[in-house]
Amino acid sequence: MTQDPQRTSTLPSGSDIRLPWHLRLPAPLEREFVDYFRGNVARITPWATITLVSILALAVILELSVEPDLVALTWRPRLFCIMLAVATAVVAHRPDLRRWLHPMIILLAFAVAITGMWMGLSIDHPQAFLLFLQTPLAILVLGVLLRVPFLASALSTSLILALQALCTLAPNTLPLSQALTLLLFSLATGTMSLFGQYIYERLLRSHFLSEHVLYQHRAELHSANRVLESQATGDGLTGCLNRRGMESRLNDALHGRSRHAIDNVTVLLFDIDFFKQYNDTYGHLAGDECLKSVAGIPRGMAQGEADFVARYGGEEFLVALANTSLKDALVFAERMRTRIEQLGLPHAGSRVSQVVTISVGVASSLPGEKDVLALIKRADEALYQAKGAGRNCVAFMDELQRVQAL
Repeated sequence: MTQDPQRTSTLPSGSDIRLPWHLRLPAPLEREFVDYFRGNVARITPWATITLVSILALAVILELSVEPDLVALTWRPRLFCIMLAVATAVVAHRPDLRRWLHPMIILLAFAVAITGMWMGLSIDHPQAFLLFLQTPLAILVLGVLLRVPFLASALSTSLILALQALCTLAPNTLPLSQALTLLLFSLATGTMSLFGQYIYERLLRSHFLSEHVLYQHRAELHSANRVLESQATGDGLTGCLNRRGMESRLNDALHGRSRHAIDNVTVLLFDIDFFKQYNDTYGHLAGDECLKSVAGIPRGMAQGEADFVARYGGEEFLVALANTSLKDALVFAERMRTRIEQLGLPHAGSRVSQVVTISVGVASSLPGEKDVLALIKRADEALYQAKGAGRNCVAFMDELQRVQAL
């Protein structure tokens, strides 16, 4: 049996994206990658700094044990390199300075290389040519210990090798055999370092693209989930919450799961007076327009972050007001009733007015109350009282659980 390709297909992970040989990405992605690369380097900088400082310190100790007089000439350049290494670690540690991390690493590498060349040329000693070995160390700083982007590393390595060639192959400096040996050793170090760095950066860029693609998928999935949630909990006609969304929001509010601090919730339950007769007189399309117009009034009035309006039934709506006293909720309910009446929507089938009106029931949650249905039931009892009092009015249940009409 063949499988549906739509079911077996997987989301792209970024690993299928082919990088160009030069590794460069489009400008926006390249800027993001440089920050990503810099963050990776910053994490290893303290250990790399300790390693480099240890190597330079061991060189001074070795010179002190072999030829103490040399230390008088080498300790200052070595100290300068150590200070630059420590400064690089400080830059890596400070997020506000981290944009200078790669220039600091390049500066450090050139300092290590140039001080080695200077000492190799200025010190008169049979083993002074060994000081040129700081050139391979500088190359390793760029490509292994403290990495910089491949293109910058390739350019810096080429310049360092060119400087060593000028210094060692110049007349009256080193024997040709020594100069060529040092140059070939540095060239081999640079070639292997750049090859390893190219592979490393290619893998790192692929990993970065994978994370970037997955991040986009997560964002798209989150957006899709929000749309689905909105569709599942929203009423497509009026833009209010539907009954499912209403019960979820009320449960969260009463059980302390809301994102906002809520002490109490006051519920206003209202429906349109004689709405069946409105549909019979004007038709269902006009009835839909009436529902949208009526729902727009409480939606425009509910200003609290935790307040919401829901369509409870066909022509029945619920308004939830968080942290609102019963007195303030009654003022809200009366203003809402008045504004809907002032819409002036003709209603020839109504027995209480020539325009569309509503009846409202109001109830507040009791201290510590968690039962959503009990709260709605009290508001429904108040609504029943408003209808019994002639409709187009507001009724409420007071603190003593007595129902009264305004």
